[in-house]
Amino acid sequence: MKTKPKPKTKPRRACGLLCPLWFAFFMLVSGASLCAWKPAGYSLGFDFMPESNRVFPSGVSFSSFGSLSLHTIVTVRAGVSLGVLGQALDIKAFGKADLSVPLKTVPLVLSLHYIYNGLPKYKTHSHTALPLVSLNGRWAGTAIGPAWHFTLFNREAVIIEPVFALSSYINAYHTERGRVGLRVTNITDFVSGTMGSYSLTLYSAFGLSRRCFIINEVTLYQSGSVGLAATYYGFSYRGGLVFKW
Repeated sequence: MKTKPKPKTKPRRACGLLCPLWFAFFMLVSGASLCAWKPAGYSLGFDFMPESNRVFPSGVSFSSFGSLSLHTIVTVRAGVSLGVLGQALDIKAFGKADLSVPLKTVPLVLSLHYIYNGLPKYKTHSHTALPLVSLNGRWAGTAIGPAWHFTLFNREAVIIEPVFALSSYINAYHTERGRVGLRVTNITDFVSGTMGSYSLTLYSAFGLSRRCFIINEVTLYQSGSVGLAATYYGFSYRGGLVFKW
């Protein structure tokens, strides 16, 4: 009597295990930090973002996000975004832990970043695991790291895509009350793009009071195919308020 061969482990199962493990590791690091240090500061923000791109001519999203600083060394951040792209519900979420390395001359930051993107109408879900190394100066900075995208379309096998993540900024104005600058990146809190999907953002943040800040961002981003050879560009505006304690 012949025995049936054991079914092979599908990449979909591997993704189902790896992504929760990465998120569990992120929560473990955050939990250990909470136990080790007392909170040193809080922030809470809300924003909205209308956008237009090649696939969805119109869309809008509303986000809430917050952060908790511990002993000026560790910062834990998280956020949720709900929006509409065309006629589809767009769900995004992120969790991030930053560790500021205590060096006198180099503003070095090590980060663990998890991103979820989902379009339930199209049965599409994407998970991104992203470790980052950053130099965050007052007038300029950059962040680099490898990103792993795990994308599931309906019941198809998971698509695993390694991507090099890069983000750089330059501040033209920076004081305690506000800042204005430019940023080139293929990653944000809620989205991690491919090598060809860089965006250019003009951003500003100004204090309405000691604890309330208004934020504005205008972004031109790639929605074409390869590198900077795309012929169509998407636009978005992001505006909101951030409260700090």
